[in-house]
Amino acid sequence: MTAIPRSSAEFYKKATAFWNYPEVPYGPALRGMIRPTDVVADIGCGIGIVSRYLAGLCRRVIAIDRDETALDVLRAELSGEDCGNIEVVHACWPQVQTDDWDVAVAFYHHHFGYTGEEIETLLRKTRRGGIIVNPGIRQREGFCEDLGPEFGITNLQKSCAGGCYVRGRLEQAGFDVTCEEISHDFGQPVDSKEEAVAYAMRQLRLEEHQRPKLEERIMFHAEEVDGQLVLPIKRFNCLLRFTR
Repeated sequence: MTAIPRSSAEFYKKATAFWNYPEVPYGPALRGMIRPTDVVADIGCGIGIVSRYLAGLCRRVIAIDRDETALDVLRAELSGEDCGNIEVVHACWPQVQTDDWDVAVAFYHHHFGYTGEEIETLLRKTRRGGIIVNPGIRQREGFCEDLGPEFGITNLQKSCAGGCYVRGRLEQAGFDVTCEEISHDFGQPVDSKEEAVAYAMRQLRLEEHQRPKLEERIMFHAEEVDGQLVLPIKRFNCLLRFTR
């Protein structure tokens, strides 16, 4: 039997591989913005799933995050791969000391672009434009939202109008901005009931005394996708494109 992932990073990597993320759904937008000669900043890169994808589209990636643990995961991945064009930078945006870049990318960076300092830094260091992805105004759908009320848990993830605020800040700074809603499936693939329980325990932040009830209920919320057992999640995101 396949070993159950032990960390959020391992679960996340499994999901990105199954759904071919970020090619699906963001590949067309990223390829439309990024040129082979570009330097691209991945701001809030986390464990580097997007950074490693970007490395195949451009000359150089500057992968920036404040979480040293997440960056250690990225460094470990890079040590076994031929991705010599990714520079890993430990920094808390917008306090970054790096070269400037042609394109900035920020996926799910909490409150990215909310302050004057962030916008001014983005304007100063970005030569051409970028892409920001935030949770959209429609609430995410999925097994947590369906299963949570059975444990007295509601409002697991609120919808977000933050993209609208960031758009306004970018336009005030002089960027041209467009916005579109992107919806896509991003359920968690699991190889067993035990793995499904382990993931749901983590996502719902349940306690051990709640495990027996979860074990009884979890498979009612799973589905099969292309022969793979999946705990379904559907995201509704706001994709902002901004150019100078």
